[in-house]
Amino acid sequence: MKEKLLFVTKGGDNFEEGFPYVIELSRTMNAGIDVLMIFDRRMSSIYDDVMAAAAFAEAGEIKMAKEILLEHEREIKDIAAKKFGELTEKYGEISGDLFCHAAIGDIQHAIKDFLKDRPNIDMILLSPTLSGNKKIFDINKLLKNITKPIVTISRPLQAEA
Repeated sequence: MKEKLLFVTKGGDNFEEGFPYVIELSRTMNAGIDVLMIFDRRMSSIYDDVMAAAAFAEAGEIKMAKEILLEHEREIKDIAAKKFGELTEKYGEISGDLFCHAAIGDIQHAIKDFLKDRPNIDMILLSPTLSGNKKIFDINKLLKNITKPIVTISRPLQAEA
């Protein structure tokens, strides 16, 4: 069975950071790549959306309430589809072995939930957007719950003049 790598990144502007390393590793290992792009929940917006949905639900407009609650998820799916399209266009030579997924919320839970459904992942690679910021991600929590090898990709050091 072919090896599978999981590249985990944040869904921001630097989502692709570290991906060239994953490409080279996949070529060396003859492995496929799953990309898991994780997006933050917009807490202030969610509160406003929930309140608006509650008002519509109280007025009997259940369909409109559901639409409001699903709007953020649709926006994330559209952004993710665009970013995944950029990846497949840029790295077309591996597009047959490249599968993209999006998740919203906590990084540790998103990875753990992803792995529940896909036990065939052999290694997890964390992009510099995750591994370089200890405020948004604690790798020790992840290591306690996941038995797969985890590689943190760091940014190259800049030479001092």
